[in-house]
Amino acid sequence: MDYIRTSEALLEEMRSHSGEWDWLRRHIMPHTQADADQNEHPGSAIRRLHSTVACDSLHILAGAHIMYITPTGQQWFSLKSGKEGNEKRLRYDNWFARATEITHKELAKSNFYTVIHQCFIDRCLTGTGCVFCSKLPDGTLNFKHIPTGTYALAEGRDDIVDTVVRLIKLTPHQAVEQFGAEKLPRRILDAWDDEKRRYTEKHQYLHLVIPRSGAAFGHDLVNPLKMKWASIYMAWDADKTVIQESGYNEFPFLVTRFLKFGESPYGYSPGMNVKEEIKASLKLERVMDVLGEVAAFPRLLTMADQVGEIDMRAGGRTVVKPQAAGMNMPREWATSGRYDIGKDRIQDKEEKIRQAFYVPMLQVISSVDRQMTATEVNAREGEKVLAFSPSMSLFISDCNTLINRIFSMLFRMGKYPTEDMPDELVVRDQGGTEDFEIKIPAVSYNGKISQAIERAQRNGGDYYIQNALAYTQATGDPSMIEIVDMRKYGRFLYESTGAPTDCLRKEKELEALDQQRAAAAQQQSQLEAMQGTAKAGRDIAAAQK
Repeated sequence: MDYIRTSEALLEEMRSHSGEWDWLRRHIMPHTQADADQNEHPGSAIRRLHSTVACDSLHILAGAHIMYITPTGQQWFSLKSGKEGNEKRLRYDNWFARATEITHKELAKSNFYTVIHQCFIDRCLTGTGCVFCSKLPDGTLNFKHIPTGTYALAEGRDDIVDTVVRLIKLTPHQAVEQFGAEKLPRRILDAWDDEKRRYTEKHQYLHLVIPRSGAAFGHDLVNPLKMKWASIYMAWDADKTVIQESGYNEFPFLVTRFLKFGESPYGYSPGMNVKEEIKASLKLERVMDVLGEVAAFPRLLTMADQVGEIDMRAGGRTVVKPQAAGMNMPREWATSGRYDIGKDRIQDKEEKIRQAFYVPMLQVISSVDRQMTATEVNAREGEKVLAFSPSMSLFISDCNTLINRIFSMLFRMGKYPTEDMPDELVVRDQGGTEDFEIKIPAVSYNGKISQAIERAQRNGGDYYIQNALAYTQATGDPSMIEIVDMRKYGRFLYESTGAPTDCLRKEKELEALDQQRAAAAQQQSQLEAMQGTAKAGRDIAAAQK
């Protein structure tokens, strides 16, 4: 495969979108321009062009992603069995719950929550966010934010991104440490030999991750050249030679789009809908600045012989001739601009910008001026979730790839318990070989959308049980309450609270408890039967006397 031509074609297609992204960066959040240009700092001239309202709105929207999708310190997703409605699934529920806790602990130990916030800013700013997932030598998960404009994408089946080519800059010191000196071009080695350039001069490299054609069944844990995704590093600004070829068993990138735009693999951001409003508000701000300066320092109309005689100081006195006084000279001139109208127009533009970034919706609770009941809070939360759900749902679809990567890495490192490990996680080759694949479990997301659904389920369940109990008490007929498996409903309520799963009884323990309860009931029944027989014997003996 011609990796160079493939990379060049993808990068060329990406650059057709980069003008739009550059405009959004300059006018909304300028400091991100440095990452996109792979520079250390943004230019000071660019920094003066941005809209503070759009920037604040962007941060509010990105913060809502953290709150609603990946809340820090909470289990925002759960691993589940892919099998439904059988005894094995119930027996494995505790293993998946424990694996979920381990996964979240590993994420908390890593830099995930710092990096995902940067990804969310890109997602809301340019419409597309990207994170690279790997591990450190000590086995800790490691994540890296990839700025929009430094990578190109291609989608595979079902519109899922499966190819990424990214441009990176490394010093000679970093390149030698990562690839080894023997694989680097002479130009880079010359810089490495120079102690003044070794740690400061940077060269551009290209990293291509692409599905390997004809990849065999199974995870190859030894030979990276047979893994399902090829990983190609090239010295891009030298001679475009391949300096490292390896592979990944899973796609190592999270690529998330705010909204999909046509057939493009790149996302569509809310800022694209209000470009004209941003430009108009910035222009109006400059006009209002001039108007404010004119109001503070008005223009003056004077007679020719008054030049240099006008005292503009506070409390200053200017002596004028009778002729000038008769003509009302000096006097203000051309200072009749309507500051209030300009201010109203700016506010109108800024309100449209806030609406595009969902700010009124996200701040609806903080805007009330009275104490709300829990029911009102839940209702308002539900409204926000429904309005925000399309973007969240797209993130969930994109995030499955990342969860697959994280689970497989932790599985291979032996982070999960081996006791009672579900057999569904390992799929063997049907051809009789020893090859296997890790089958990723089902993933349930526990963000605000899922919580809203679970809250509706809890409310519905509680309502039914209350009515069933009232009916049973009134009629003595238990048929309504008997259709509910109270143990399953109790487990659902417990898990929805986020309480630790270590406190839950295992299925084996529950079975033993049922057996003990049945044995105790049988003993009690036998005892009562024996007591009844003895009493009957005593009654017969008493009657015979």
